[in-house]
Amino acid sequence: MARAKAKRVGPLRKWWYSKSEHHFQVYTLTTVFFSGLILYCFLFLFFMDGVQSLQNDGKDNLIPFVWLGLLGGSVALFIVAPDFFYFLGQKQILEDILDLDSRPEVLRRRKEAEQAADLLGLKYQARLKGLYEKLGIKVGKKYSMDALPPRGSPAGEKAETSPDEEE
Repeated sequence: MARAKAKRVGPLRKWWYSKSEHHFQVYTLTTVFFSGLILYCFLFLFFMDGVQSLQNDGKDNLIPFVWLGLLGGSVALFIVAPDFFYFLGQKQILEDILDLDSRPEVLRRRKEAEQAADLLGLKYQARLKGLYEKLGIKVGKKYSMDALPPRGSPAGEKAETSPDEEE
């Protein structure tokens, strides 16, 4: 039986897939950048009389660049924002699970947590591993990194001291 020809993955796409632990940060930065660009261009064109000030200064050739920023930023945000909100939703799911103290509840939502942590990268995988170790749950072999505390850093927490040590 004949097989379909395998799709070739280009070098740019191969590089992007190899950097999966940085996808959330990249989507966050591009969403913030394009949102700021759209907001600035919109305010410049419609509320700050930017077109009139450019015309008065004799810089009419810059007006199309402002429109390009507004339209190009809108198109780019239309492409990037859904992926950003997907990653943000996965991060929220993982944060909700990391807040849990109930071992049975964490075990029930384990698959969901591991999928979110794998999608978000090594830092989130290490935090999930820290939660597993805290609750006494067996950790899979794919999480071979050092564990991080599930929430915040241990340096930020105030250690309890006995009355003798306070003096």
